[in-house]
Amino acid sequence: SCQTKYVRLLKRQVKGETCWYAQLVQEGIPLIKEKNLSPAHDVGLDVGPSSIAVVGKEDAFLTALCVELEPLYEEIGKLQKQIDRSRRAMNPANYTREGTIRKGIPLRWECSERYRRLKSKLQEYHRVMSTTRKRLHGELSNEILRMGNRIKTEKLSYRTFQKNYGRSVGFRAPGKLIEMLRRKAANAGGELIEFSTRSTKLSQVCHGCQKAEKKPLKQRWHSCRCGVGPVQRDLYSGFLAVEGNRLDINQAQAAWSGAEPLLWRAMSRLEETASG
Repeated sequence: SCQTKYVRLLKRQVKGETCWYAQLVQEGIPLIKEKNLSPAHDVGLDVGPSSIAVVGKEDAFLTALCVELEPLYEEIGKLQKQIDRSRRAMNPANYTREGTIRKGIPLRWECSERYRRLKSKLQEYHRVMSTTRKRLHGELSNEILRMGNRIKTEKLSYRTFQKNYGRSVGFRAPGKLIEMLRRKAANAGGELIEFSTRSTKLSQVCHGCQKAEKKPLKQRWHSCRCGVGPVQRDLYSGFLAVEGNRLDINQAQAAWSGAEPLLWRAMSRLEETASG
């Protein structure tokens, strides 16, 4: 029923064939389904290169990002090796004895029919991965927004994630998930708030004794002598993120009695999934 503002022509390669689509851009606000309506609650996130912890007012969960893409990523790796072997077989003079590509002179590359078929297949795998990732990000974003429309998380450097965890970040794309959450939260009348890790240190601080202790990455549980814990480290960081841009110790202590059962419920679900 809205006015059409623009019509865009999109060219796509689907299963080796060129497809054209007419995309209509409508005036107005996107429809939000009734099941995805967001309450005016705070939601804390702790985003990692391969997982995300979400803590809201009435629920919490810890999940891996884009698990469905792992088999597809492995198939892409196999295809890339086949493509490389085919190119080397057709162009042996373009490589040195060590197996590296020759430098300093313009090279001419011969491509076999098998090489072209593999390249087309690889392109289709990347298209499927991109589409599936976008769908998984959308489903997770809607699940988070059903818990609340005011999302709080630490401001992370996703370029550093790529340098340190390139394989995992390459197909999970946590940065794209955050951008989708930002857009969807704004459409739902909320916002996504990012705050500095230097001012909060959520993965190191304890709200009970107010001490900050640096933990190695392999230490996934927070347990303090003051009596807080043991609790899963990412879920605990998500709980602290809900309490404001800077950690409000008094508010965290007041909310802990109600949040601790939520975190334990999330951890028990995680253990049941792992054992299953």
